[in-house]
Amino acid sequence: MMYYEVFEISGYRVTLIGDEQGLSRLMIGEEVEYSLKGLQEVCGFDLFEQAKIQLAEYFIGSRIDFDLKLNPQGTDFQKSVWNALREIPYGEARTYKQIAVEVGNPKGARAVGMANNKNPLPVIIPCHRVVGTGNKLTGYVFGLTMKRHLLNLEKVTVIFRRLEAGNARHGKVWWPSDSVFEIMVGAILTQNTTWKNVEKSLSELSDYLIPSKILSFSQEELALKIKSSGYQNQKALYLKTMAEWWMSKGESIECLKGLSDNEFRTELLSLKGVGKETADSIMVYAFSRPFFVIDAYTRRIFQRVGFEVPKDYDEFRIMIEECVSRDSRLYGEYHGLLVEHAKNYCLSIPKCEKCPLAEICDYKVEETLSLFG
Repeated sequence: MMYYEVFEISGYRVTLIGDEQGLSRLMIGEEVEYSLKGLQEVCGFDLFEQAKIQLAEYFIGSRIDFDLKLNPQGTDFQKSVWNALREIPYGEARTYKQIAVEVGNPKGARAVGMANNKNPLPVIIPCHRVVGTGNKLTGYVFGLTMKRHLLNLEKVTVIFRRLEAGNARHGKVWWPSDSVFEIMVGAILTQNTTWKNVEKSLSELSDYLIPSKILSFSQEELALKIKSSGYQNQKALYLKTMAEWWMSKGESIECLKGLSDNEFRTELLSLKGVGKETADSIMVYAFSRPFFVIDAYTRRIFQRVGFEVPKDYDEFRIMIEECVSRDSRLYGEYHGLLVEHAKNYCLSIPKCEKCPLAEICDYKVEETLSLFG
């Protein structure tokens, strides 16, 4: 008897089909072309339960391979292609021609494409890791948007795992401060300058990091204290605006709990001098709200490892957020890892020799296959 179960994972409607011999089919979407007639719907079937757990882990980037009993039905050639697909490392890609060579049919790229299209267990058997000539994203049973997302998910996961492994500060606080307001001040001061310069300004303000004391300064006096951060006249005005806003909230996080994440962000963006990067820095580091910070370092690193980085700030931010568990702590840590990496390795003139991303970086290894060019 063949069984099936329909469930949701990470916002996707998933249908699994299989029996004691193993999983035979996986489908994603509201409507499935494969007929379920004659199959028995079940709940609690052990193989499906394992698959649900592993798929959920995969879609949040915590699983890089599947350990499931599989029983895909196909010709011997199709099965040889599917076995070759399972050998493609997580976060990498191969062309149809490369797979054809792998299965002993160097001129069979078209046949490989047809076998790829017939893969009954996409995601688990990773046919999304096969791209066309020139690294072009070609057809995918669940659409090119899904294919790009899966490739992005895997590459983002690989990037952050490598950065975690290569950084002694992994797991530590990335934006040290004594108060929420100090983080807000730092987020303003760091605009268009280095953190080293910000630290000098914060040192000058160390006895005045509460809104009432910031407001007690004239704009000229405040500008003088933060001169090391540059653009001091503008930033003095921005700090006073921020101080007034925080005082209007009673200097209390409790006053903001009624706001949704997007409402809160919109309110910050309405303040003079607060752009998207500044707002998201405040959101994630000061208020533990899940917004990934996009800065010049993030753009540089992602471009160099082969991503087609969107010009639009929010489009890029959402692309990364869709690949990482929605966790403000994780967003803050990963952003911190990117900043540290950019300072230590991915400089304007990069230090590639000991870079933990060198093996997956298009900038360093030109012959590496770019998934996102």
